[in-house]
Amino acid sequence: MKKYNPVIFIVDDEPLLSEMLTDYLLEQHAGFHIKSFATGEACLQSLDVQPDAVVLDFYLNSMEKDAANGIDILKEIKKRNKALPVIMLSSQESYGTAVQTIMHGAVHYVIKSQDAFKEIFELIKANV
Repeated sequence: MKKYNPVIFIVDDEPLLSEMLTDYLLEQHAGFHIKSFATGEACLQSLDVQPDAVVLDFYLNSMEKDAANGIDILKEIKKRNKALPVIMLSSQESYGTAVQTIMHGAVHYVIKSQDAFKEIFELIKANV
């Protein structure tokens, strides 16, 4: 990890998951500044903060029906900042879904599981 106080965005419409991931990441590295967003649109509005990494849920419209999905948000993030590492998070174990996110610029595709938080932390460490 190059920066001591990296800014990490977590974008997930499940508040409990965002809170648990935030707690886990702060236990691993107290210097993280973490901002959580329930929609991709809210994340996009805050990109001027220039986060060091984004953890982005693939399926973002379970709570707000009109919310954009993770792929659309990923494309927009990459349009605005190609270098920003985006880690996709999903409960879908589909190889095709994973490939699609990588093709659009995600650095990795993490499947929601008991090891997901550790994997996300390792990916953040490697990319910021």
